[in-house]
Amino acid sequence: MRELPSSLVSFTYFVLSILRLLQDPSDGSKAVLDAALAPEDLSGEYFFGGNGRTVRSSALSYDKVLAKQIWRLSNSICQRAMENEEQ
Repeated sequence: MRELPSSLVSFTYFVLSILRLLQDPSDGSKAVLDAALAPEDLSGEYFFGGNGRTVRSSALSYDKVLAKQIWRLSNSICQRAMENEEQ
């Protein structure tokens, strides 16, 4: 965000703090620890905010048609990158 005007950076931080999307490092690490220490039957869950709290993924993440399109696109990009490396 260093490349952005300082007023835009300040506004962004303000909005993110109001939405409670900013966390200090110790709080941010709690979700990672929760995921690492969770029982195996919680596989596929999204941990947020510590204390074992799980949240549902976005609706877009369940869109199978979109997932296939993204997979095909990323596969195509990777193939092109590998072809360019071989040349």
